[in-house]
Amino acid sequence: MGASLLAGFAAIAAVAVPATASSAVRLSSAPTATISVEVQDQGKNLDNYYMAQAAAFNKANPGDHVNMNVVPTNNVYKQKLLLELQGNNPPALFQTWGGGIFQQYITAKVVQPFGDPGQSDAGHPTWESNFLSSTLGSCTYAAVLYCMPFTGTQPVFFFYNKPVLAQYHLSFPTTTTQLIADVTLLAKHNVKAIALGNNGEWEGLMYLEYFTDREGGPQVFLNIQANKPGAWSNPAVIKALTDIQTLVKDNAFEQGYDAIDWGTGFTTAMIYNGVAGMELMGDWDIGFFTSDAPAWVNSGKLGIGAFPAVPGGAGNPADLEGNTTTYAGLAAHLSAAQTYVAEQFAKWIWDTPAYAKELIAQGAVPALKVNPSAFNAVPKLKQYLVPIYNAVQKAPYFQYSWDQALGATKAQPMLDNLAKVFELLETPQQFAAAMNKLQ
Repeated sequence: MGASLLAGFAAIAAVAVPATASSAVRLSSAPTATISVEVQDQGKNLDNYYMAQAAAFNKANPGDHVNMNVVPTNNVYKQKLLLELQGNNPPALFQTWGGGIFQQYITAKVVQPFGDPGQSDAGHPTWESNFLSSTLGSCTYAAVLYCMPFTGTQPVFFFYNKPVLAQYHLSFPTTTTQLIADVTLLAKHNVKAIALGNNGEWEGLMYLEYFTDREGGPQVFLNIQANKPGAWSNPAVIKALTDIQTLVKDNAFEQGYDAIDWGTGFTTAMIYNGVAGMELMGDWDIGFFTSDAPAWVNSGKLGIGAFPAVPGGAGNPADLEGNTTTYAGLAAHLSAAQTYVAEQFAKWIWDTPAYAKELIAQGAVPALKVNPSAFNAVPKLKQYLVPIYNAVQKAPYFQYSWDQALGATKAQPMLDNLAKVFELLETPQQFAAAMNKLQ
């Protein structure tokens, strides 16, 4: 969810695009070609899976050759991809993020719509029905699909310590009124209700996203994203920021939260050690809990809960916020044969039950539609993965993380100003005024 690294991306728009780039004719025969595929390191098991699938594809398709390149760490990958895009030499398939970042790629004409291998229906591939529909919106523009989901879906939930809540006769809060009351009660017992590491600033954004949605519904942010004047002053945004400051003033978070980086594992440890009651985080947190405290998780002490409803709010409590998924983008600067092979390989590796099974084995919730029995392979994690999968499948609306949706020019100012709200250095009205200037 971190802020975009693509501030200099506009320069790509000036790059000349070959005549075959944006409208490559998909061939009905099976041409041969060599393509490169580039993804960020996904961990040893998935990385090995990708390499093995590339080798298997090459063997099954004589004359084709897929060069699979796994790049270590998020920042290294993003910087490398940016340079490749700016240099007019991107890989045929590459890991990307949707929202405002990807729209820059479309504007710069460095990507093309996905289609079915060998067909001319670019932007309407038959395989899109194989994926959870709520994961496709962040890569669909003007009713045209530009990406294929390729990792797990990552909605944000509360993860909580069941014994801590039970000790004080609390159930997981289903309304924000109950949440604030629980914060007050736990504070009286010197227990922090919520663990928060906000040094990266994106961590606190999840609170603004959910409070705003629950108060005003999806249209509030959609107006912001559409650059409507004064959109940040919507009462739902002001109320959301006010609720955040209420949590701060009621000592919901641990001391020094603004200097703690979530990636250190400090806040996760606060939960399984019983120092704090709950943590709001993407579902990737399950992997950290199971890695750092497997016995605690296996004993059933980890709970999961949706962000509470706002009493009287216009938002649907079933709406989700977070990273819908990460995606594979299809480069525009390809020959017709390379486009064919790239689309063929994308289906081969990411649109299969075998890949969904591999994701589940790693504790991820696939964006692919699967039979619920698929989760039986991970009995200790099933109680977490199935509710998340069902929530994504049924979500009335799944909002992509705001920092990704807005793109570089607005994301960092938003995060910086929001950090000041968390530190009580800026009022909700001052936050809205600062962001309205960027509309």
